[in-house]
Amino acid sequence: MKRTRITRVTRIVIAFAIMILFTSTTVFTTPGLVAAEHGRGAGESMSTPSGIPYEELGQEIDRFVEPFIGQSTPGAAIVITKDDHIIFSKGYGYANLEQKTPVDPAKTVFGFGSINKLFVWTSIMQLVEKGEMALDQDVRTYFPKSFADKLRADKPFTLLDMMSHTAGYEEYSGGLFIKATKKLDSLENVLLSSQPAQTYEPGKVMSYSNFSTALAGYAVEKVSGESFSDYELKHILRPLGMDHTSGHPELGDRPELQKLEATGYGRLGSGKFEAREKHYIPFYPAGAMKGTAEDLARFAIGLTAADHPLFKSVKMQQSMLAQSYTPHPEMPSNAHGFWEYSVNPRTVGHSGGAVGFSSNFAIVPEERLGIVVLTNTEVEPDIVPSLVNKLIQNKKANDIVPGTHLPSSQDAAGNYVLSRNTLTTFQEIMGYLTRVSVKPSGEHDLTVTAMGRSGEYTQVSPNLYRLKNTKSKSLQMSAAYLYVEKDEKGKVVRLSGGQGMDMLPVKASRSNAVLLLSAVVGAMAVIFFAVTPVAMFIRWLIRRRKGLNSTVSSLLMAAIVGCGTITAAMVLFLMATMITNPYAEVSLFNRCILINYFAAAIAVICAAVAIWAGRKQPLTRSQIWFRVATAVIWIGFIIDLINWKFFHIIS
Repeated sequence: MKRTRITRVTRIVIAFAIMILFTSTTVFTTPGLVAAEHGRGAGESMSTPSGIPYEELGQEIDRFVEPFIGQSTPGAAIVITKDDHIIFSKGYGYANLEQKTPVDPAKTVFGFGSINKLFVWTSIMQLVEKGEMALDQDVRTYFPKSFADKLRADKPFTLLDMMSHTAGYEEYSGGLFIKATKKLDSLENVLLSSQPAQTYEPGKVMSYSNFSTALAGYAVEKVSGESFSDYELKHILRPLGMDHTSGHPELGDRPELQKLEATGYGRLGSGKFEAREKHYIPFYPAGAMKGTAEDLARFAIGLTAADHPLFKSVKMQQSMLAQSYTPHPEMPSNAHGFWEYSVNPRTVGHSGGAVGFSSNFAIVPEERLGIVVLTNTEVEPDIVPSLVNKLIQNKKANDIVPGTHLPSSQDAAGNYVLSRNTLTTFQEIMGYLTRVSVKPSGEHDLTVTAMGRSGEYTQVSPNLYRLKNTKSKSLQMSAAYLYVEKDEKGKVVRLSGGQGMDMLPVKASRSNAVLLLSAVVGAMAVIFFAVTPVAMFIRWLIRRRKGLNSTVSSLLMAAIVGCGTITAAMVLFLMATMITNPYAEVSLFNRCILINYFAAAIAVICAAVAIWAGRKQPLTRSQIWFRVATAVIWIGFIIDLINWKFFHIIS
């Protein structure tokens, strides 16, 4: 469940082709929309914040969305709310390509992905209003001691830390998804198994965490005495009339929704899609919710309604949508778990991503405007990241003006790694394959490049930058601002866009020189252990034809090389699985790591025996060189793997 706003998109997909020939759409709008708009009071807006007249809203959305249907996604559901009403609701394309099932925003069930997190934070604020939880209290106090003592957290962290994703947790090591054919464990057992480590000081580094959000959901369970899915059903879904939505990981409380589910797809290129397998999300409060676009629109109305149906007082509703965290007072960031979008007027919400689905949800509190975008393809690149901007962004109110009395941008130059990374397992290496390069542009500005995408930033006040120019939609969404935070000695400690995750300076132990050396050592070892067994086998065949027998020392050398081949194969398998398999579980990783241990141990034993057995056996010069080369490559490979934690069992 990947938050689509930020980027860590590393999965490889397989080829399958389907072309959409015709899009079937149905329009659902509030009766008398145009007349209602003309009947507004003198002070009320007649157009969206971006300047689109509401009477032209349908045509504008159609013109924007329709070109992408069948190209970037098989289907989409778009719903817009204003005040207490749905003013636009439309389905585009297909919920299922094979059956040509059209999308219906009132009936088609999509995966919401991380939009589910907003229901966690709303639940918490409800319990805060009741006096049963406190935002600034150590979260562990809400858990039974038997559970709290098992958490991998040495430093206290609060609900506010969890809402802003600054609880200090590294990325979770296991698969965030499991196939629907497997049995789901309890939330408690899921949280205690394969826990990520608390690698950052709470409150100091923003690192988006599904684990932390699910942990917050578990706190709701312990305080309320209900399962989280039961709590959100009783206290959010039913009060808002969201009758076609379920937060249960298996739709257990709404089994009738199963036949209405859209098929999720992966993109194989423009206009080409592959159906994804159905899946469950073990950390279910963080992203398992499924429902219709119109149901999610009712949530948008509930968050902005004058009669505040989710809370006893309008003050609590307003407090929840007020900023609760920011790295810098002049930049948008987080409002009690709702992300503040980099648009004017002020907009909060959350995007979502799961296997086969991606989505966006935004509300403009002062306008009482809501936007729901649901698609049935993962990492949809066009509609999901851009429609909110099209309807909300007031460009005149968003002019970028360079600041005065600015420090040099040279201090921020260098290589950075995303904080949303696993630092205690072999998966750490992925963070360094997607490093961020920061270079000064003139005296005061910066150019930031990540994964081939680049943006130019203008310094608008000391150490605060704003995105001036880019072709990347992901940068526009997640890094429109950039704050360079320094310690008391003037050393940069992080770059923060205020959204999802920070960028941390690359340590000397992970410098370009170290990475290059590691890559060379690893490549040499893989090639050596791939080619050498073949050469040894050919040599053995030749000697056998000549009637020559192999010595014990030679057989032991063959075993040593074979162990190296097994280890190299395990490393390649781990890397490929990490990149391509969203269902991979920690147990699979640990089995491969145990094989590495076993192979290395056998190699050491064989080497010791070979040295003992061959101490009086004369060796040719080529044999000596081969054994020395094997030893050097093996030792270098082992050191390299230890450095990158390929011998570290995941807890």
